[in-house]
Amino acid sequence: MIGVLACAPRPNPPTAAPPMERVAIVVAERGEHGLHLVGIDEHGDRQFELVRAAPELTRDLDPVISPDGRWIVFASSRGRDFSETSLWIAPTQPDAIATPLTHGASIESHAAWRPDGTGIVFDSTRAHGEFDLYELAIDRKGHTVGEPRPLTSAPGHEVTPTIARDGSIIYSAVSATEGHVSSHLERVRGDGTIDQLTPGPADAAPALSPDGTQLVFSRPAEHAGTLDSELYITELATPDAAVPLVDIALTDETGPVWSPDGRYVFATSVLRGARGNVVFSSVIVVDLAAHPRVARLLEDRTGPIARVTPAVAPITLDARALGAAPEYLSELARITARAAARIAPPP
Repeated sequence: MIGVLACAPRPNPPTAAPPMERVAIVVAERGEHGLHLVGIDEHGDRQFELVRAAPELTRDLDPVISPDGRWIVFASSRGRDFSETSLWIAPTQPDAIATPLTHGASIESHAAWRPDGTGIVFDSTRAHGEFDLYELAIDRKGHTVGEPRPLTSAPGHEVTPTIARDGSIIYSAVSATEGHVSSHLERVRGDGTIDQLTPGPADAAPALSPDGTQLVFSRPAEHAGTLDSELYITELATPDAAVPLVDIALTDETGPVWSPDGRYVFATSVLRGARGNVVFSSVIVVDLAAHPRVARLLEDRTGPIARVTPAVAPITLDARALGAAPEYLSELARITARAAARIAPPP
């Protein structure tokens, strides 16, 4: 079925705002109308709603901020079924008006900006129903230049790209054989050659450091006989030597994002119930300069709010505020204990 956006006129994007100065991080925040993008500071406090909300139940998620800080691209179900997403763009300013970048019945997600800001790479089902990587040029005014250009077309899925300054792209290659799903990390170079970087069998969501030397990604780890997704870090030159970034039992961590100076890694952490249902989701940060490394929770001081998929603005972050954030696991234990007390039946 062709989405509503396929036949809609393309409004001109609004004039871009100056780079964000006070809001360091953008997250997708869960509310009664779905997921919407908000700007938060390094304490975790909400500063403003970033993109004007759609009137219908909507998922706005996976934001990425342009290298100059002027634009934000994100995946959204606006005008579509709640389970489907297209790519949209908006200036980085409060209550900004978003405009669509992609149109049609295909599903697009997980955009990554070229380091020089000339465009994005994203995954899409537009070719044959499986996810492949595409590139779309974007000018400084937020307009698309031409049509999306295919970059990969292998069997299976190529998703969650991250881009090096030399133009090579690292992504997760997902395949399914006889009902078994596996994934590993690959790199496609500018000349089209492909290298397998990790063995798998469940490596995903790579994020390349700003200097291009290190890679963080998610991989299952066993804790007391139970698997959960952890963040791993490795030198790009020796990707088979990955080690845990930080050990966080009981929760699933994914979607790592580096700070522009390479000091911090942000990610989404999900606490699941006994049946695999999501109990709580939050944004965490790890200071790579700290010894030992500790995951900290970016929690709004008004109370816990379910948040996912952080994006970091190209500014200098407040190290003192980030270092003062509560340790994740101990704060998560307090949050869940308070929640359990509120729903417990009276004696």
